[in-house]
Amino acid sequence: MQYSFDFYDWERGVLQELYREYRSVAYSRKLTLKPAAITLFDSDTQWGCWNRLTHTISLSRHLVQKHPWFQVLGILRHEMAHQWVDETSGVASSGLPHGERFRLACRLIGVPQEFSKASSHLRENALDWREETRDEFAEKLLDKVRKLLALATSSNEHEALLAMNKVRELYAKYNLEQATQDARSQFAHIVICHGKRRIEAHQNKIMGILVGHFFVQVLTYSQFDAATGERHRAIEIIGTRENALMAEYVYHFLLGQTDYWVREAAKSKAGRRPLSRVARKSYRLGILEGFAEKLARAESPGEDSPTEFAGSTGTELSLIGKAVATFKKDRQLGEYMSEIYPRISTRGFSWRGLDDSAFCAGRSVGQTLTLNKAVTTTQGNQGRLLSVD
Repeated sequence: MQYSFDFYDWERGVLQELYREYRSVAYSRKLTLKPAAITLFDSDTQWGCWNRLTHTISLSRHLVQKHPWFQVLGILRHEMAHQWVDETSGVASSGLPHGERFRLACRLIGVPQEFSKASSHLRENALDWREETRDEFAEKLLDKVRKLLALATSSNEHEALLAMNKVRELYAKYNLEQATQDARSQFAHIVICHGKRRIEAHQNKIMGILVGHFFVQVLTYSQFDAATGERHRAIEIIGTRENALMAEYVYHFLLGQTDYWVREAAKSKAGRRPLSRVARKSYRLGILEGFAEKLARAESPGEDSPTEFAGSTGTELSLIGKAVATFKKDRQLGEYMSEIYPRISTRGFSWRGLDDSAFCAGRSVGQTLTLNKAVTTTQGNQGRLLSVD
């Protein structure tokens, strides 16, 4: 890894960020932890450790250098959970290091579920859960989705719409089945960072689409970049593994689609005045608004969406609509997010200052979009749902 500043400055900056996170977690959760020392050590096999005798949390330099910051913080919180167990029970964590008290500590500290496993499991498996082997049910679901997304490239608009709705119906059935289970759902996190210091209006709109129609919650925050020492805005998707994967794919798909259609609109104006910044913003938001309206129609009765559920207003909803309504009433994900991020605040973005003509033109385009393998290849493998073939 190349650094733009001295190695010792880099390490000092990393440790400052780790101390900042440590203090923030302890303060926000009212934990009476004795301040611990934090150090970095060289190891390719151990991500982190808590030393009760020296009162030190140590994290692997390899972890910091080669893995996303979200994963670094997950390991830090894991070790903080060990510290809490030692300090509150008076028993060395070598006894039952990942027993009931450790699980309680993980809930109190807000350790993401994927980092609340035993340390040996974290070392032996990829930190990115997307690289783990999925169970047979999940793999069958994702395989069906991949095939349907490929079919959705059909030039026949009706066939493409049916394929897109079928994808959503598969996820609707999956989520309705999840809602009937008494067991606590397992949630996963996907962090997307474009290396920018701000979130654009169309990215905010995409996040709204994910929350409204794809069974996840999304938040944004400032995230440290260990490679540069800078802070960038990050987007975090939280949901069950299958829902998070689908939402990640949809995010990159829509981002690529808005880029593609803005370029096409610019070509159509060749020889004339180029699209202004306001027109480009308006066109992107129009595309996304049109697509959101199309998704909403699939949640209402229609010839392609059999009615199976009556909502509180008496209006019958489709299978997809029933799943979306059920998800919005379910409290599991909200309670989990409150454990991990107890101080979440919400805010929207302004629709003011738009170019009405560009917005309406984009809205017409958006109503023709169908989820499929991207129109262009510029997205690469960012949409992980389709990269595991």
